[in-house]
Amino acid sequence: MFLRKDQFQVLKELLATDLYILKGTVRDQVINLCIWMISMTVVNSYLMPAFGLSLEYSAFILAGLCASAGLFGIFPSVANLVSDFKGDQVYTYYLTLPLPSWMIFLRLIFYYALNFSLLGILVLPIGQLLIWDRFSLRHVAFGKFFLIFTLSYFFYGAFTLWIASRVPDMTKIGNVWMRFVYPIWFLGCFQFSWAVLREKSQLFSFINLMNPITYIMEGMRAAVLGQNGYLNFWICCLMIAFFGILCSWRAIVLLKRRLDFV
Repeated sequence: MFLRKDQFQVLKELLATDLYILKGTVRDQVINLCIWMISMTVVNSYLMPAFGLSLEYSAFILAGLCASAGLFGIFPSVANLVSDFKGDQVYTYYLTLPLPSWMIFLRLIFYYALNFSLLGILVLPIGQLLIWDRFSLRHVAFGKFFLIFTLSYFFYGAFTLWIASRVPDMTKIGNVWMRFVYPIWFLGCFQFSWAVLREKSQLFSFINLMNPITYIMEGMRAAVLGQNGYLNFWICCLMIAFFGILCSWRAIVLLKRRLDFV
């Protein structure tokens, strides 16, 4: 289970390469984030109140954006992985390195988690600037925020690898957004709380407890806006960790089988 000194050195070099690659993408990612944040804020904070929505909905949506920013990195990441599996097979080379195979896949999960978190960590301060008079960072429980943020983006990394293990080739890449990402995001309490959903339909609210995004949204809102009205923060943390470990384990099993790794 533990790495030898030479294995640790190889892992260190791979992580250094990952950080170098990420450094070259930061500018584009920040621009993309600003475009996304401004679009969502203009509609939800300045147009939707004209249709009767409360001004407090701005802060509610902002917490949801913190929780969901990582989801938008999944599609291109899965596309790159699937393209590689059917093409150059660079990741097959990684499996020849003197590292346990599970460590190669675990490194990928942490790479995606780090990549996606570059966007997610900026959502809160940018959101504060965009809705200055409707939200205050002083109300955020930052200890809880960083805990739920870390667990959520670990889950997104594991979820990315699991989806990649389920997509056979690039002709099926469109399924990633329409079958995996969009349904669990849109139905996962992004625009409503679980308590409101339970008032309308107990059956659907309990079914929705099988959706990991529900715990990410509810836990993030409990950290950013306060516990009242949301699922218990600590239960959300436990469930996100559970889904993250489950996706990691299943993705590693399926990818070992797919790449004929012995």
